Amino acid sequence: MAKVLYGVSPIGLGHATRAIAIAEKLRDVGVNYRLFSGGDTARFLKACGYPTEEIVSDSGPAVVDGEMKRAALWYIKSWAALKRTTQRTERIFDNYKPDLVVCDEEFSGLGVAASRGCKRVFISDELELGFARGRIAKSIERRVNGWYKRLQEDVDLLVIPEFGADSGNRRYVGPVVRAVTRSAAETRTDYKLPSGGRMILLSMSGSKMGAFLLKVVVSAMAERPIPDSFLVVSGNRGRRVSGRDIYDLGVVLENQNLVAAADLVVSTAGKSTQDEAASEGTPFIGIPISHHAEQERNAASLGYTSEDARRIGELMAEKVGERSTPLRFQGAEAARDVLLSSL
Repeated sequence: MAKVLYGVSPIGLGHATRAIAIAEKLRDVGVNYRLFSGGDTARFLKACGYPTEEIVSDSGPAVVDGEMKRAALWYIKSWAALKRTTQRTERIFDNYKPDLVVCDEEFSGLGVAASRGCKRVFISDELELGFARGRIAKSIERRVNGWYKRLQEDVDLLVIPEFGADSGNRRYVGPVVRAVTRSAAETRTDYKLPSGGRMILLSMSGSKMGAFLLKVVVSAMAERPIPDSFLVVSGNRGRRVSGRDIYDLGVVLENQNLVAAADLVVSTAGKSTQDEAASEGTPFIGIPISHHAEQERNAASLGYTSEDARRIGELMAEKVGERSTPLRFQGAEAARDVLLSSL
């Protein structure tokens, strides 16, 4: 039986949900796999029932009031964390002896696989950086970007969860999303939500970086009530909120079911939630963290910027209930097939 060692970035839960979607498809065809990550992401994967080693260190960038700060410090801390993580990954690799190493924006596994002569697959939708603002930060980022470009070129396969034309070692598989497992009515029952009315879901980042949206959305709902609606909050951050027509669920293991059941999703512009909404035809508003290059690019593709937080009430009233044709993405199956071709 083929064995895959699968590294998952610990920053947010989008990488984890993408890994779950692909791991399920690998399991279906008899591939043995072991996941490794860190922090809240590792604990999330374990809670979802996936064997996961909690070894990866990387706390992610600092976000203050919806703005990304100190990119240079993040790069430096991440590099130091990579060195610490690599030693732990070496031990797992030598014990497990995988046939293939797959990493979703996790880097220690790629380095260890290269040193052991093992095939490497890198999964990423973030192929460009651009987080730095100051002169020193940009200087550091140029060096990091050079390393990152070489990594993309050196791996055996670069799997991109978007649509595009394959070239060289690049394989485009389309968006990767988890399968919806419950109907809208069942989801409302599961989480003790009203059976009627329009559900507005505030889906916040698993990294706590999306917490700035909570105050904005709750205030907008109070100042400009949307008739026959209620707010559901999911995600990882501090104290839960309470109030009339507010249902704060904390971290939800199968958040894709809430996304599918909602009449509107509001989120930071993380790719996983955005793709889940598009896959199910759920209207989506993406408010990016300011200066977070990846989220700003994702939001721009839908016509949003961080400034739209100031008119979130207007946007919610406009978009709620405007469902589109579900796209039913099959990226997980396509990614599985690409990985199998590497074994």
